[in-house]
Amino acid sequence: MKPKLMATKQNGMTMMSWLVVLGIVVFFILIGIKMIPTYLENYSIKQVLVNMENDRAVRTMSPAEMKVSFMKRLKINSVYEFDRNSIQIKKEKTGTRFEVTYEIRKPVAGNVAIVMAFSDSALIPVQ
Repeated sequence: MKPKLMATKQNGMTMMSWLVVLGIVVFFILIGIKMIPTYLENYSIKQVLVNMENDRAVRTMSPAEMKVSFMKRLKINSVYEFDRNSIQIKKEKTGTRFEVTYEIRKPVAGNVAIVMAFSDSALIPVQ
């Protein structure tokens, strides 16, 4: 008896299967292209909050001055997709709580959009 060296039927992906896989890959690349800049901006916002926590000059500012300082720092870091109404400043016993809560919607196709919600805060100690 001879061993079978060749398969009688070939197996593999058809052209249609490759197109489906390619479509899925392109979709995720498109989503990544839309989301990455927003997450980089959020990283910049977090860094600004950390810098404000560590800045001694901010500790003596009024809440309105803190808000102005925060917006100036965002402008320096080229963060433009930000609504100043999403800032909340609360007085606490240990300092001032500076909260930034916002969401960004990026259209993908037609009426489909990606929604990214962010919430960051910093506690600025009392001097």
